[in-house]
Amino acid sequence: MQMIDEKKLASATMNGEELDNVAGGFIVETSTDSRLLYAYGLLDDFHRTTHTMFHWKSDSAAVDAGWAKAGITCVTKPAGDNLYFKDGKEMTRNEALDYVKANFKQIRDIP
Repeated sequence: MQMIDEKKLASATMNGEELDNVAGGFIVETSTDSRLLYAYGLLDDFHRTTHTMFHWKSDSAAVDAGWAKAGITCVTKPAGDNLYFKDGKEMTRNEALDYVKANFKQIRDIP
């Protein structure tokens, strides 16, 4: 049985932004965005990842429209990280999520 080197494991830890780049993006990011937008009343329904995979065109358009209600332009991408803009300036996904959380009231649990 191989022992885990704690020092190597500790040095391999990623910060939140690095983790977003690994776990985010693609269809999963758009699906996850739909859940947050739904919870904050900016979408009437949320979209599970599998649904978004098979209904990309309509689901991504709905998510883009939800972001637009928040005053953010989102360019959803099925094979890459989404792009977010506020007042013509690009922002990170975390900044976009934080903006919604700070400026809108959560009305539902995030599914």
